[in-house]
Amino acid sequence: MQKTQFKAGDVILSEGEEGNSAFLITKGSVEVIIGEGKKAKVVASLGEGAIFGEMSLLEPGPRSATIKAVTDTECAVTSYDDFMGSIQDNPEQAIKFMKTLVLRLRQMNEVMGKMDPQRRRMRDMFKDWQKSNEAAELAESERWAKLSQEEREIELNYLGAFRYGIF
Repeated sequence: MQKTQFKAGDVILSEGEEGNSAFLITKGSVEVIIGEGKKAKVVASLGEGAIFGEMSLLEPGPRSATIKAVTDTECAVTSYDDFMGSIQDNPEQAIKFMKTLVLRLRQMNEVMGKMDPQRRRMRDMFKDWQKSNEAAELAESERWAKLSQEEREIELNYLGAFRYGIF
């Protein structure tokens, strides 16, 4: 695990680029952006304690969104290889990480289940997804704030990729 710093405005990840690492925000905040140019939409804001890029820890591949630093931001970063090695050493933490992925999948399934192309416009569905993501981000931020410094360090040692989180 290594720590990396970004300045406000820096693009941390670009949608479509190959990825094999995940990031835990230890300081600062980022925006999650889908689309390019005039079609780019901010779909979420993530702060301290949030994780992004976690799909690449199970299956490296193209990034699903662009991540841009809103403020000066510090992240702990772990690679696919490091994560796979840690699964064998600490399976309980791996289970927590997988719960993060399941939480996000459930959120998307809930939004998709509400889709009725005959009645709802895409913008309304997008707003519902944003609200769901914001609620999950708030819950994660509150959980992170309640952790002791020692508990935060333990999570940072595992990059927090094994924790309950957003995205």
